[in-house]
Amino acid sequence: MKTFHRVTAVSVVLGSIVLVFLGLTYVSTKTEGPLARALTVAGVVLGEMENSVVKFFRGPGREAELAWLQPYRSSISALRTPDTLLLGAFDNNIPQTLDGILQLEEAIGARMPLVHFYAAWGDKPEQQFPSKLVRAIWNLGSLAVITWEPWLTDFENVNHPHLPLRDVRDRGGAADIARGVYDFYLDQWAADAAAFGKPVFVRLAHEMNDPYRYPWGPQNNSIPDFLAAWRHIITRFKAVGAKNVVWVWSPHVAYEYYPYYPGDEYVDWVATQVLNYGTVAPWSRWWTAEEIFGNHYQYLAALNKPVMVAEFSSLAVGGDRSAWFRDALRDFPLRFPAVKALLFFHHSNDATITYQHLDWSFARDSTVSIVVKETIRKWGQRTIQNEKLKMKN
Repeated sequence: MKTFHRVTAVSVVLGSIVLVFLGLTYVSTKTEGPLARALTVAGVVLGEMENSVVKFFRGPGREAELAWLQPYRSSISALRTPDTLLLGAFDNNIPQTLDGILQLEEAIGARMPLVHFYAAWGDKPEQQFPSKLVRAIWNLGSLAVITWEPWLTDFENVNHPHLPLRDVRDRGGAADIARGVYDFYLDQWAADAAAFGKPVFVRLAHEMNDPYRYPWGPQNNSIPDFLAAWRHIITRFKAVGAKNVVWVWSPHVAYEYYPYYPGDEYVDWVATQVLNYGTVAPWSRWWTAEEIFGNHYQYLAALNKPVMVAEFSSLAVGGDRSAWFRDALRDFPLRFPAVKALLFFHHSNDATITYQHLDWSFARDSTVSIVVKETIRKWGQRTIQNEKLKMKN
């Protein structure tokens, strides 16, 4: 009878949480500014309640399996000098659900210490520091990796009349950041990150040297202005006590990138992407991981920072995808010892480059997922999978 009452009580709490979240979600889509921020804070509190209820039913589960990660979760210094390779992934169903990450883990037989997602600058509630999501990732036993994208045109002039108009805002945007024009946003984001208090990776303004992809690239900004903006952001974060942020500098290695390096004191990790587009577009062909990354590895490693492969995957158009993964991952920790994080790009509906939607996911492709599972199991004894990771098959 006591069990029945407990389950009934928890069910009522869950139902209440769902109703409140629905109300918050509706209102937050209609509002911006202080009210939206208050709703975001309320959402974090409710998220903590929801997590407690879930733990009541599920027990420690995944968090217990990642208990070996605790030295890294409790020490920024350890994260800046890791002694093993951390696996991770992005899944395009984030932030709505983390189920895609869990499905990928089951498919490849490995828990993901790092969970990666993207966040844009702007006024909307979802463009503020993602407290609820990073806490959910933390409560699952992992660490969050946020690719933080400075889409300056997402700020509303009605809320910030001092900003340039949208149609000219990207031109010289880095110089404006360096001058403090966006400090109203940076300082609040930094304060919320500091309030979280636990380590979180921030991959800021990635591929800043690519003149075709993003508005924060060289088509709109000079190298000195980019460097000034980067250093200004890190300085603002440190000023409010957000020393729990691990800063990731992530250029595109297909273009000159050394001039964009902000300096050792402003960078904790260096990163790049390893994505094989195959023959999906006229500008692409079937590239091996060695061609994409291997030829640049020594130059990234020479910076004497931990290296992160922030986006790792292959399409199936133009070659044998399972063979691509096998060749790319074979003896990976031995071939690239400076790489301390490898994040799968598990996107099933990517339309950022081509007009067609591309599928990078492979959890449901048993041929590929089995290859990935078998290959990472063969890594050396000092890797997570063989030394620390304990999962049931």
